[in-house]
Amino acid sequence: MRRIVDAIYGASSIALPLVAVVGIAVPVLLGATSLAILGLYFAVPMIAAPLLVRALGTDRSLLARSDWHVPRVDWRAWSIAFHLLVGGLVALLLVTDVRPLAFYVGVALAYVLCFLLITTTPSTRGHHALGLYHLMAIATLVIYSVTLHYDFFVGHGDLTTHIALTTSIVETARTAVMVPEYEAFQLWHVYAAVSTQLFGDAVAAHTTMYLLSGGIFAAGVGLMYGVARRVYPNEAVGLLSCLVLISFPLYLFYGMYSIPRSVTSILFLALVLALVDRPSAGMRALSLVLIGGIVVYHPVSIPFVFVILAVLYLTELTIDTPVRAVDNYVLSVTVLLTAAYWLYNAEFIVGRILDTITVSFFGSTGGSGAGATAGVLSSPWVEVANFVPYAFALLFVLLGFLFWHRRIAAGEASEATAAHRRLWPSRNVPLFTSLGVLTILLVPVAFPGPTLLLDSLAGVNVGRFGHYSFMFIALTAGYGLYELVDRGGVAVFLALLVLTSGFAFTAVSNEYTASDNPVVEREFYTFYLTDTERASFEAIDAGYDGEIGADRMSCRYLVALHSSSCSIVTVPQEGGGVFAGYDGVLIREGELQDRDRPLQFSEYVDGESIPEDELATRSRVYDSTEVAFYG
Repeated sequence: MRRIVDAIYGASSIALPLVAVVGIAVPVLLGATSLAILGLYFAVPMIAAPLLVRALGTDRSLLARSDWHVPRVDWRAWSIAFHLLVGGLVALLLVTDVRPLAFYVGVALAYVLCFLLITTTPSTRGHHALGLYHLMAIATLVIYSVTLHYDFFVGHGDLTTHIALTTSIVETARTAVMVPEYEAFQLWHVYAAVSTQLFGDAVAAHTTMYLLSGGIFAAGVGLMYGVARRVYPNEAVGLLSCLVLISFPLYLFYGMYSIPRSVTSILFLALVLALVDRPSAGMRALSLVLIGGIVVYHPVSIPFVFVILAVLYLTELTIDTPVRAVDNYVLSVTVLLTAAYWLYNAEFIVGRILDTITVSFFGSTGGSGAGATAGVLSSPWVEVANFVPYAFALLFVLLGFLFWHRRIAAGEASEATAAHRRLWPSRNVPLFTSLGVLTILLVPVAFPGPTLLLDSLAGVNVGRFGHYSFMFIALTAGYGLYELVDRGGVAVFLALLVLTSGFAFTAVSNEYTASDNPVVEREFYTFYLTDTERASFEAIDAGYDGEIGADRMSCRYLVALHSSSCSIVTVPQEGGGVFAGYDGVLIREGELQDRDRPLQFSEYVDGESIPEDELATRSRVYDSTEVAFYG
């Protein structure tokens, strides 16, 4: 194994900067400047990480800590400041309709306080519980500041259908199938419906779903700590991994996005915890239950989970891990449970997979992936600005990967190695090594940018891997962050305060987690509907029976919750009337004007591009402050 580790470290140190430079230079030479700009968020960490590892890899370095040690501060100082700040942020939410920039700044400061609590507080009995409490609190605040602050969070749109299914169960006490494809995974809807009934009439079904999802993702912080401590038995590494976890935009967004796919992400995190724990009959039984839970909660997720498990299996075989986290039992159980459930209760998935394979290899793959790629290429600087938190995460991942392999290659006697010898003599270093390699292999499919291009080429939603990769990213990145704290001097520690605050600020203020008021706006829609918009939809549905032409978000709401006849307006490519083929036209004027966002017809259309002359020939039969309807 030592030779393998030496080769990995040596090759990575040289290859990363080289690949970064080539990845920027080649698109520029080919005239694809947009791709070169988009690649900056990948290239900068790939160049910076090897340089930092070399700079901090020796005690003679100017950046090394020499005789300096991280100061020790009573935890109560940071905790009091944290609670005062969080109280102020809650008050700010109560007095503002839309989260202001000051909220994001306050959240970033709260993350920094958590970092200081982790790194400067003496490790005592119960210290990890204090750290986890603060991390869970700020993660919950970020998630609920969207889902409970705004009237009706819908995310990417799928949530509307899931809310309708849950509401139907509450009202009819039956699992009526409005969308046949969802018949195979209604366990989340039943769980949310039963919880809604327990809460009573005071809490709406969609609010219950938000509460449950936020609570589950808060609990995920504790699971992440368990994974990190079993792989690398160091309290600081475990807590820093949790800090990275709640700074990863996908984790925050899916804590808001209360759908079955969200739940399976946390179930997979629990499965990883069971796999890296001591191998025993109890853990194998628990693994069986968790794999079954993923299959039943969201059958479409299990192929992505299986691929990740299979890659880890092959990685452990290559590194020759004595006791593997993923063995023949785990893969066999995953295949058998998936096949049994798919054939019994989810036949449509088999057909969809066959269709995807046919289209990918024998037909055109133009679809949503191609459209997304076109949007990225048209405004690369905007995309890069929103990818900044992923750049921070990638930097820490690469640092963790390189520091670990440098430590092993140099034969350093690490604290982790000694602890592993005491706790798990058969596992030692290879487990962390294989998970680090897995993390690097998952980077191209877990981070945005590469996934958009892969989606357009393969016709498969490759970005789904990101939903099941965050725990590996957090683990490796948390170790990288720990190495910076452990090896660096005062200058590095001060720089880390800037880095962690920047990581946190960009994580909670980018377009993907803050569509209400992003610091840098993309051409996208707001992820929530207001009470006025929903009341308008209900009034229009009650007074009109014909075909309605509207934007995608309005149609999904009208069809799912009111069974209305609604079609997404098709924007003609060459001339022709935009609204000519629709009996009635619904325009969300609040989205266009108050929130200054485009409407998502067959393509995005801003307020200035709406053909007012066409609407002028129609009767304005309904008008609220945010929605207009033309007959």
